[in-house]
Amino acid sequence: MTEFAHCFPFPITYLDPYKVNLESAKDLVDWFEAYADTNEKTCIIAHSFGGDLARYLASKIPQMTHLVLLDGGYLDMDQILPLEQELEETVAYLKHQVFSSLEEAVASELGDTDNPLPATIKAIQASYRWNSDLYHYELDLDPQAVLPLLKLRRDLRSIQAPLSDTDVLFIAPNYEEEPTWRAQAIETLDPSIKKVLLKDLGHDFYTAVPNLVSKEIINWIGVCS
Repeated sequence: MTEFAHCFPFPITYLDPYKVNLESAKDLVDWFEAYADTNEKTCIIAHSFGGDLARYLASKIPQMTHLVLLDGGYLDMDQILPLEQELEETVAYLKHQVFSSLEEAVASELGDTDNPLPATIKAIQASYRWNSDLYHYELDLDPQAVLPLLKLRRDLRSIQAPLSDTDVLFIAPNYEEEPTWRAQAIETLDPSIKKVLLKDLGHDFYTAVPNLVSKEIINWIGVCS
C-alpha cells in the first residue's frame, strides 16, 4: 500500500481485515469505527474482497460519503460457487502457495508477465512471510482469519446494500478474455456507479500503476465534492 498511499494529498489510514477476527456485522462496524474518524466525511478505498466489506460499511455509516471499489464489491458469490467449495478451495490454495525463496514466489505469481514493474515485484514480496518452522515462504494469511471473513461476506450480502447516499467509483481491469460471470456482473452494476476499466493490467493494478489509479480517484472526488 505504501506507494499507492503516498500518491494522495490527504491522510490515509490503512486497515487490514485479515489481521483481526471479524465474525459478525457488528464486529466489522466496531472495528472500522475504532480506527476511522467517523465525525468527518470519509472516503473508503477498498480492493477485491475488501470491497464487499466496504459496501456494507457505506450502507451503515452516514459519514462515509465516498466509496472506491478496486475490482471488488460487485459479485454475488452465491451465484458463482457454494460457500463450502469456496472455503475448501481457499484452504487448498493457502497450503499450495509455499516456496523456498521469494524469487520463486514472485516468479509463480507473475507467470508469463513481461517486464513486470518494480512496484509489482515489491508488492508480491511483501505478501509473503518466512516460516522458520517449516523453512519456506508462505502467504502472509492465516486460515483462522480468512475463513470467517469469507463466511461473513456471505452473511452481509453487501451486493444488495443500498448506496443511494454514497458516491461510488468502480475501477477494474478490462481483460481481453473476460469470464462470462464477471462481464455480466460489471454490466449490471448500478448505473449511478461510475465505472473505469483499465486495459493491460491485472487484479492488483493499484500496485502496478499507483499514480494512474490515484489520479482517477482524486479527480473523481473533486468532481463529486
